[in-house]
Amino acid sequence: MGSLKNFLQSRNEEDVLEKSILHMKKVLECVVEFERGCTIYIQEKNPELAFEIFKRVDILEHEADIIRRDLLVHISKSELIPQLREDLTHLVQQIDRIANTTDGAARRVSGIAPQHIQSLGDEILENMQKIVHHSVSATKILFNLIKSLPEIEDKELFTITEKIQTIEHTCDVIHSNIYEMLNKIPEISFNHFVAIQISNFVDLLETISDKVEDVADYIEMLKTAKR
Repeated sequence: MGSLKNFLQSRNEEDVLEKSILHMKKVLECVVEFERGCTIYIQEKNPELAFEIFKRVDILEHEADIIRRDLLVHISKSELIPQLREDLTHLVQQIDRIANTTDGAARRVSGIAPQHIQSLGDEILENMQKIVHHSVSATKILFNLIKSLPEIEDKELFTITEKIQTIEHTCDVIHSNIYEMLNKIPEISFNHFVAIQISNFVDLLETISDKVEDVADYIEMLKTAKR
């Protein structure tokens, strides 16, 4: 991380940091927009409008991909030692997986008939929304961490990554609780293939915070690794 920090602080490579922040910002927009769609779906019970917002999530994820590709080309052309180039490339790819997973969740729920989702009951749906809300919180913390990478000190960094890890654990607990509630549903009004889709959607919701934690853990590893 020391060499990475020095690289990000270099005036010659400010463009890499700016593009990295822009990429992370677009990923955050993707997650925030997904939460907006989930709120309209669950609280306002307006799946038609929610589906339109989920299409917007797909657009934002595509925009993040464009930024990612441009950033990776820029990194490949920078004057870097091979290890640092590899570290930066992996970091960018890890960040992009947050948007990919979020878009995957939006696509999955858009393919399930609203009556099947709504038949799960308010308690299960509210817990799904809690996972999404926590995922947004974790992504916002990560965004601020990325912005502060050139100046952040070890102690502060570890405090921030610990916050993300705590949020991810909370999502894990809610995820388990949702499955407990799903297993207690006496009868379902849809076939097993729909049940598999719903299960996949629940897992994708929890995976968003997993991907955020993966990035935080990787940054922490870069900070502590002796290269």
